[in-house]
Amino acid sequence: MFDTSISNVTTLCGLNRAGLAIARLGVVLVSGAVIGACNPAPTQPTEPAHEKHLTSKLIAQRIMYCDDGTRADVDFIDDGLKMAVTWLPKGRTEILRAQRTGDEFRGDHSRAVVAGGSIAFTRRGKIRVCHRTPEES
Repeated sequence: MFDTSISNVTTLCGLNRAGLAIARLGVVLVSGAVIGACNPAPTQPTEPAHEKHLTSKLIAQRIMYCDDGTRADVDFIDDGLKMAVTWLPKGRTEILRAQRTGDEFRGDHSRAVVAGGSIAFTRRGKIRVCHRTPEES
């Protein structure tokens, strides 16, 4: 008695094929936005990797990603001529110092040269090049 084919139902509901396609696209886009909103935004570590007494005069903090896959928490402290470096996730903190702006930072076991958004660390003859996180570039 009643025609229940999809074309007849969409016509009864006031939708033609183009309208139905637009409605489906809208549902997909809204669903994607809702699902995307559920993912938390990437954040920096909530707790500093360094001991608080080492970074009392914090100027800047950077999480660096290195070419060998390691990460470092780098804090520039005091007048910017001091750098606290902690290799993540649970490395010890080493303080490196530079004599003047643009000079090499030196510590007991490591050296570092800052150039642009990268830092080249040298320890025991091994060079490790690290770069800022993408959000900070």
